[in-house]
Amino acid sequence: MDTLVANGGLIMQDSAGFWDKKASKYVARPIKDMASYERAMERVRSYLASDQEVLELGCGSGSTAMLLAKHVKHMTASDASAKMLEFGRAKALKDHCENIEFMHSRAGDTALGEKSYDVVMAFNLIHLIKGEKRVLEQIHSFLKPDGLFISKTPCLGEVAFYWRWLINAMRVVGYAPYVNYLKQIELGEKIEQAGFKIVETGNYPASPMGRFIVARKV
Repeated sequence: MDTLVANGGLIMQDSAGFWDKKASKYVARPIKDMASYERAMERVRSYLASDQEVLELGCGSGSTAMLLAKHVKHMTASDASAKMLEFGRAKALKDHCENIEFMHSRAGDTALGEKSYDVVMAFNLIHLIKGEKRVLEQIHSFLKPDGLFISKTPCLGEVAFYWRWLINAMRVVGYAPYVNYLKQIELGEKIEQAGFKIVETGNYPASPMGRFIVARKV
């Protein structure tokens, strides 16, 4: 069973060990809905520029970070799983991706805020955090004035109850991490309450809902 840890006053799910164990299978697994992924990446790229400093939280093996790094000045890719980052560093070295830095860090770690960013990204992460309010507030503090927070979050509060029952059962036996069953309206409200103005939304995929949100720091 997952363990809760205190991190600078933030209570988070310590699922690093879970993802360390799943890293090899995760990296080998193909993207299920490539069309939705490519549509989301197209929208992300429309907000990127060659002079930007960008941070991705929960980067996993870094594939998305490396895909987007070519469009920005510098990419910092962070994740709680050291094993995931090993795969990322190896791929970056192989692909000669030189403007990316991998950091072993949980979302919300204060060390990530040692410099300011033009864009902070979090894909398939917010629903895995226990204490997302504090993380969203810290993301706000990491950003430069008018900086952007770009995220995509499975809104599992919208799925049928039996899926939630199945996920909870999988958690008990260690086959799934902590999951927050957010709904799309609730997610948007939490982002706005953290000091953002939402400027774009979309669902990629539509079912199960992957809520895409671009929000500007205010």
